[in-house]
Amino acid sequence: PLSMRVIVGKTSHPTPVFMEKMRYLIVNPYWHVPTRVAVRDLIPKQLSDPGFFQSRSIRVLSGWQSDAVEVDPDQVEWQAYLGGRYLPYKLRQDPGPANALGRIKFMLPNRFSIFLHDTPGRQLFNKPVRTFSAGCVRVEKPMALANYVLGLQQPSAQARLETLISQEEKQIIPLPDPIPVYLLYHTAWVGEGETLQFRDDIYGHDRRLAAALPREVAPERGNRDAENLLVKASLGLLQ
Repeated sequence: PLSMRVIVGKTSHPTPVFMEKMRYLIVNPYWHVPTRVAVRDLIPKQLSDPGFFQSRSIRVLSGWQSDAVEVDPDQVEWQAYLGGRYLPYKLRQDPGPANALGRIKFMLPNRFSIFLHDTPGRQLFNKPVRTFSAGCVRVEKPMALANYVLGLQQPSAQARLETLISQEEKQIIPLPDPIPVYLLYHTAWVGEGETLQFRDDIYGHDRRLAAALPREVAPERGNRDAENLLVKASLGLLQ
């Protein structure tokens, strides 16, 4: 089976739990910067370094409409939008090796606007806790995943995908058959050798579940042994 490390949402922007079908891939995607990310992260960098947008191949558009035109970033009073004022502009990063979405974007249309994607920040996969995204899932082996979902078993087919990437132009590749994708959240599971594994409740879902249970069922908060017993019971591991 194919397995790999992933990077998920920060505690302030948790990756949601849901199921949806992956329907297509985008090779060499544009990054349409969410407004909150533009205001919080990118505009301050542009103010510190007027060449920041250009160095990252980030273009400023007059709006989010389809007929928006490009705007010279030097003609925008960026400081005015750091205090909560509505930002009418759209920031868009061109495809390329520095693109925040990497080379491949795996699309599973959903109400959360969450998808899987490549990333140029490879070093973050070596971290023991990988909560660095704004909610989407960054995958460690995007080419392997693309080959898997597209069923590209022949070297010539894989070479065609690599050729598309090298062209640095956006391409949409529909999947012949949509693939169900489950984004799940587990803090306890049975691993190899039937060993019970526990991990930190980074998003606090278990704590909220315990608080919602009736008092006679819920373990005392902070009592890890009682919490573990509750998890074991839910997994059917208690005899």
